Amino acid sequence: MIRMHGRWRESLRTKVGDLSVYRFRILLFFLILTLIIIPLAVVYPEFNPLFLIFFSMVIISGVFAAQRKRHFLILILLLAIPAVAARWISYLFPTAVSEITVHLFALLFFSFFAVYLLEIVLRAKTITGDTIAGAISVYLIMGLTWALAYQFMDEIQPGSFAYDTGTGPGGVLSLMDYVYFSFVTITTLGYGDIYPLSPVAESAASFEAVTGTIYIAVLIARLVGSMEW
Repeated sequence: MIRMHGRWRESLRTKVGDLSVYRFRILLFFLILTLIIIPLAVVYPEFNPLFLIFFSMVIISGVFAAQRKRHFLILILLLAIPAVAARWISYLFPTAVSEITVHLFALLFFSFFAVYLLEIVLRAKTITGDTIAGAISVYLIMGLTWALAYQFMDEIQPGSFAYDTGTGPGGVLSLMDYVYFSFVTITTLGYGDIYPLSPVAESAASFEAVTGTIYIAVLIARLVGSMEW
């Protein structure tokens, strides 16, 4: 019995080890699914549970991708668990958790995780396809993190952004609008249909545009140049 239990544990460890080779690809997969489902969840509320599942899987796969030293894993878990729990509690019991709390927990997790994942990618001794997936994931997480930051700013200081009255359902900015604004800012497209008004929002948008440009120009170019498929 003990021998069978030991074999089962060894088999599980082997399977987890095999999956760790694709940890950044798994993270990128759920990131893309989440970004695809966000506009659907805004237009069709019945997609909200699916959004929550994908959003939770991004965090779970992020924890898996960040596996390294125990104290780092514990810190990430301490940020990940409230971020997932707050989203689900807010959905199941709308009055139990404030929207500001939900955004804050998610923002704290993704802010720390973006920096942590970037450090893992930079320290990679061998640049593989999975490392490139990690680098792309960092870029998408940066955009998502800034979107959460803008949403949080607008929650605590309404009127931080100006926008066309036709923007968003009911004339109110949704998560998709903040994601949209974040990615047009980080890519420096700047369509101008949504723009920052408050000094904090203006500073944040400027910083995001600068960091996005530097990231693409320096990090991705370096990784691709050194890649071994």
